[in-house]
Amino acid sequence: MKNILKRSLFAFVLISIGSCTNDKDPIPSTNGFTLRNVSAVTPPAVLLTQNDASVFAQFDWDKCNNGVASVSTYTIEISDHDADPTFAKAVEYSGTGISVSPELRNCSLKVAEFNSLLNKLPSFQCGVMKIDIRVKSTLGINPENAFVQYSNPITLSVTGYSTALPILTFVKDSGKPSEGAKILAKTFTSVSDYEGYMYLEAGTYKFFKPDPCGSFETPTVYGGASGVLTEGNSAASITVATAGHYLVKANLTPSALSYSVKYIKAFGVYGTAKSTVGSANIVPMTDENNTNKWKLTIDLIKGKKFRFKSNDWTGALTGSPLSVPPGAGTTVISILGSTSTPYLLTEYAGTGGDITVPGTDDGVRQKYDITLDVSNPRNYTYTLTLNPN
Repeated sequence: MKNILKRSLFAFVLISIGSCTNDKDPIPSTNGFTLRNVSAVTPPAVLLTQNDASVFAQFDWDKCNNGVASVSTYTIEISDHDADPTFAKAVEYSGTGISVSPELRNCSLKVAEFNSLLNKLPSFQCGVMKIDIRVKSTLGINPENAFVQYSNPITLSVTGYSTALPILTFVKDSGKPSEGAKILAKTFTSVSDYEGYMYLEAGTYKFFKPDPCGSFETPTVYGGASGVLTEGNSAASITVATAGHYLVKANLTPSALSYSVKYIKAFGVYGTAKSTVGSANIVPMTDENNTNKWKLTIDLIKGKKFRFKSNDWTGALTGSPLSVPPGAGTTVISILGSTSTPYLLTEYAGTGGDITVPGTDDGVRQKYDITLDVSNPRNYTYTLTLNPN
């Protein structure tokens, strides 16, 4: 009887061990896969904005072998072959151009999409670049323990175009074009709406446009008078009679070359948040070091609204201000421009409304520190911080 019990117990242990062994999850293993084909590219490829909608390249690759039955997700990675051969600073694409089915795995990238990837590379530069392209396979949805494999890289030579905002510098005749105050266009394809705030000394100035690679070694020069620009080194200099803060604009459309250099007395705050009476009257801000970083400490009424305004501090407003949420941190805002004052600071996107002071509109005043930074063209920010003192 004892022998029967021993044999039964031994058999039970063997069954238990076998059961534990069979319950183990299958373990993926690195078996690799191949990026097999790149088509629709004629190297060295030159990307142009007018071809943005055209297909730049199509990639095909084999199914990734993870050593177990599995379904991977795929993305495309690109890297600078010379500056980053290990893909340490690679840029990843996971857009709609990727198509995966049981039979095929491919990606079709348009010129605009590939150029956007190039511009995200830390080492992006003007001129021909050697770009490594590979496919990344990911098994698992948790990035911390996902199983990742990479295909072989393929190297292409390509010249991209910069999507940085075009710049002009506004430089005193005795200054260096590369060191002047900058104004920026609204989009990288626009030349009609350069703008920027700056502090200018009295003197004579010209505009300088860098070459397509951003160099000022052989810039295009613009001067003029009475708001009309002329191209060329012999163009007349633009006179700034009084030192102070200015909003500078330029239009380089060939048929409408023009500029404006508008004096800005100061920025200020106005609206019902500062006073229930005379809400259109401005409380001016100060810029102590002529850096175009304006500051003001003021009592504001909870739940009430205010706006920023510059130059002309009286009369009716022009334009349609957009909402700019208050609170911690900074919010990107822009100038709502016109050919006349006032200029209103607004968000790039939004609809209706002013800046609202946090809290319920109960008539209670609270002290706030307000900053307004217009020192970076096309990237204007403000902060609204409760002052406990």
